[in-house]
Amino acid sequence: MQSDNLPRELQSKLQSTRQFITEYADKSRFAGRRLVMTSSFQTQSVPLLHIVTQNFPQTEILFIDTGFLFAETYEFKDRLSAIMGFTPVELRADSSYAGQIDARGLFIYASDTDKCCRINKVEPLQNYLKDGDYWISGVRRDQTANRANKQAVETDERGITRLHPMLDWTAKDVYQYINHFNLPKHPLDLAGYESIGCVPCTHPCGDSRGGRWEGSKKTECGLHT
Repeated sequence: MQSDNLPRELQSKLQSTRQFITEYADKSRFAGRRLVMTSSFQTQSVPLLHIVTQNFPQTEILFIDTGFLFAETYEFKDRLSAIMGFTPVELRADSSYAGQIDARGLFIYASDTDKCCRINKVEPLQNYLKDGDYWISGVRRDQTANRANKQAVETDERGITRLHPMLDWTAKDVYQYINHFNLPKHPLDLAGYESIGCVPCTHPCGDSRGGRWEGSKKTECGLHT
């Protein structure tokens, strides 16, 4: 199905997104640097995955496997990979599960969510990324206060260029795109999970990030802060 019949505003956003990624895909190629994209493989991830895999197949798609994800997320990852024709690079923590148990015999996600996210999400990605890489992520301004202040292009101390081509997309845009191209939604989407992370720290909630780390002020795992 062509994108010509998309609503005009969404068509404009799609065109801008493609142009943005094209610019930095060219820069990464000329610089001899890798172009990578992280994905959480939930419904919100689908448009960017589709845009990147169908237009920029040289991009490495990274899947950070914490070991605590929903079974439905693994199934959704496999389904999207088959539909879109890519093989994700799977990243995991160096620490074993036994090494993530605290003095009380509990997994650290029960006592220190920041440490758990750092070990299972942030460090595996930091260890994989190389200085000078170009990293695409699908953060949007309408998701959290932190993301509302993001810039389209940011560079960290390692010279890694962070690219945020979806900043101005909205949740409505995401669903319009998915429906237009007849793409699937995460199996838990209709069960009230607006944002889906790890099993222990995700609960059904109509707010875009409110179901994550319920009972705390935490809204980010650390990848985008």
